[in-house]
Amino acid sequence: MRQRSYTSFKAVAVAAGLASATCAQASTWGLDQGHLPTDVVELIELAGPNYEWLDEDDLRRNELSLVPRFAVANEVEVSPLDRGTWEFLPDGRMMWRLRVLSPGAYHINFGFGTFELPDSAELTIYSVDGLDVMNTLTSQDNPASGEYWTRVIHGEEVVIEASVDSDDRQAFIDGFSISAINEGYRGLGAPEKWKGHTRGSSESCNIDVECPLGDDWWDEIPAAGVYTLNGQWTCSGTMLNNSNEDQTPYFLTADHCGISAGNDQSIVVYWNHQNSYCRTGGSSGNNGNGNYNSTTSGSTYLTSNSTTDFCLIRLTNDPNPDWEITFAGWNRSNSGASNGVCIHHPNTAEKRISSVQNSYTNGQYWGINWDEGRTYYGSSGSGLFNSSHQVIGALCCGNAFCTNDDDDYYGKSLYLSWNMMSSYLDPAGTGSTFLNTLNPYDGSGNGGVCCLNGSCYTVSEPSCTNAGGDWQPGQTCGTVNCADPTPTGGCCVDTTCSVTTEALCTGTYLGDDTDCSNDPCAPDPTGGCCIGVSCAEYTSTECSDAGGSYLGDGSDCSGNPCGSGDLNIRWSVVGTDLLSTGESCYTVDVYAELPDGWRLDAVAGNSLQQKTVASSTSFYQDGYGGPTSQEVNPDFFPLAPDLEWDSRVTIGCLDSSGNPYGENALNNIGIDWADFEAGGTLSAGNGTWFCLPTDAQGDGASFTNSDCAILNGVLIARLTTMEHSSEVLFEALFQGRDGVNVTWQDTASTTITYNGELDCNLNGNPDSCDIANGSSEDSNGNGVPDECESGCENDLDGDGDVDVDDILAIINGFGSTYDVDDLLATIAEFGCGD
Repeated sequence: MRQRSYTSFKAVAVAAGLASATCAQASTWGLDQGHLPTDVVELIELAGPNYEWLDEDDLRRNELSLVPRFAVANEVEVSPLDRGTWEFLPDGRMMWRLRVLSPGAYHINFGFGTFELPDSAELTIYSVDGLDVMNTLTSQDNPASGEYWTRVIHGEEVVIEASVDSDDRQAFIDGFSISAINEGYRGLGAPEKWKGHTRGSSESCNIDVECPLGDDWWDEIPAAGVYTLNGQWTCSGTMLNNSNEDQTPYFLTADHCGISAGNDQSIVVYWNHQNSYCRTGGSSGNNGNGNYNSTTSGSTYLTSNSTTDFCLIRLTNDPNPDWEITFAGWNRSNSGASNGVCIHHPNTAEKRISSVQNSYTNGQYWGINWDEGRTYYGSSGSGLFNSSHQVIGALCCGNAFCTNDDDDYYGKSLYLSWNMMSSYLDPAGTGSTFLNTLNPYDGSGNGGVCCLNGSCYTVSEPSCTNAGGDWQPGQTCGTVNCADPTPTGGCCVDTTCSVTTEALCTGTYLGDDTDCSNDPCAPDPTGGCCIGVSCAEYTSTECSDAGGSYLGDGSDCSGNPCGSGDLNIRWSVVGTDLLSTGESCYTVDVYAELPDGWRLDAVAGNSLQQKTVASSTSFYQDGYGGPTSQEVNPDFFPLAPDLEWDSRVTIGCLDSSGNPYGENALNNIGIDWADFEAGGTLSAGNGTWFCLPTDAQGDGASFTNSDCAILNGVLIARLTTMEHSSEVLFEALFQGRDGVNVTWQDTASTTITYNGELDCNLNGNPDSCDIANGSSEDSNGNGVPDECESGCENDLDGDGDVDVDDILAIINGFGSTYDVDDLLATIAEFGCGD
């Protein structure tokens, strides 16, 4: 990698690493009449962007799908105490100015590490040619955090200018400092080709929001914004409404864009950055005429999730009402975005809109294929709207460009991560699955109107309800007859109740004049749900719809119930051709590798994770043995030597003696062993072999893996497979407890092979270690059927029958909620309801 010389200053004069002040020639802005000429103001000169290095590094970042960078960051320490130029003004006030030059930069932005302006202070930043002037800042803009980041100022040389009453000079010095100077080299108005280098565009197929495609979306378009972070990164995002409809500035974007509690104050959101007319004929890939002065600076990080790739923040300041920013509606149901749109800022360019051709589920994402328009670098974090004009997620990733018809992916954040957002987006506790867009500046975007005493009012739904009015959703005062309003009633959508008209109810309408009192939609109980190795609290149905594994009513996500995501199946070759017949075969001991201090309680298969033990040839099964270690008695080895190599499954113990644990308490249920005992495949979709959490045989212990590594885990099988060339498939659902006694669950699979060379344990020879190592491939995503009334006393998860999931629920609560009598009673009722 080339030296990052572009981040260095040309000369070092002080510990802050700043260049010496110079008197380089600069244009004098006309507004400095009566002041010292601009060209005698102290100048800090940076090295300027290294475009050749940036060309290569941005290509690398694109290949790694990293957040787009638009500026080169420089950390500095600049104070008006010893930098810049002070002078007296004719009116007796004092002015401080500082010039900053970045040769070759297209724009510059600043981070003010200290920003506590005195009441008399006014501060602005402008390009030396006067073509770009930032709105004036005063003490009214002082953030609570004391940190302020600016928008970009276009030009390679800019001036920071502040004026104060002479008595406030020291207060300004104490309350103002510069901590970052960032040299912009692309985006935010920079041309596609700049300084002889191609810096990228927004792509010509992307459609201005002023085009006909945006005509029906003008309540939502103002809610979309582009933002910068740390003065160097950029993404898109959307302002969201909340159930109080009080215009709290909640802003949704993507987690991978990098906002955290450590940098949330550095965000600058650009509003209404859009072209003033619709560009056609492929010209929309060029820069438009969008404005840069409608910005808000600073935010507070609230919550985020990497699995569904969302981040929710609250902006420090409300947008200026003159900008007429709206608050987009949202929908947390598991329904897609057919006939919806995305509103975004590709490559920080003017706002664009793209229409959805097809929407489908892809794990924790919505897969989207576009009709008109695409997305681009910088569109990440933008909102995906369904056909009801409600946000259902933020752009995570994808490969859709104007040159292809590939798909993009949006996190199902409103559906899968609602428990993390509900306190912010539904502070009124309505439980509603959706909320419409709030447009405080246009009654048609209010989501409805209020009929009260025969008259129509454009107010929010809570205000209407509090006044005793009749809320008319989806109506305007021009379409509703308040003298004879349409009847409304309760509407159940899944488990959520709202009051609407029968025509607008998308679920079950409860009848005219009904309401949502006494919770008529009766939500199902919730519990922990493992989606891969991530845990969320859902109902059983929601967990199943998400492809997860339900941990039971009343369970939660405390500890690590969904496992580590890196469970491995390992093995060690015991020997080859060990049978007295001399037949070609090899014998392996199979282990579940676990973190130190963890234990294994069950090896299972259920409806979503089949348990399979299969050989490409056949397994050796001895007539004196059985399918588990409980049926292999070592006292019979002298009588039947081949019994030692019998294929069987286990937890911890190799045979019925229980060594080295004292006893073998292994049990099993729901498994048909017939094919396995005949040498064939063991396959179970509703069965388990297990021990109790109090049985020592489930504790992890050290073992030697086939690559000679000493690992920690639990023995789960000894298998003898015929012929050296055979392969063994082992896959299952595993459950146990971690080092703090919290239940975990994980899946793993591996294929065992023997390459004909000796293993560490083979025939007692520890010096030969060259056999392929086993590893697991996670196939997470387990679930249980919908709940229903069954009449089975031990149907613990309420899914209509007594099966392996009820056994696992008992093991999960063993010692606190359940005991051995509960286990025996459940085993006795096993199969009830089938």
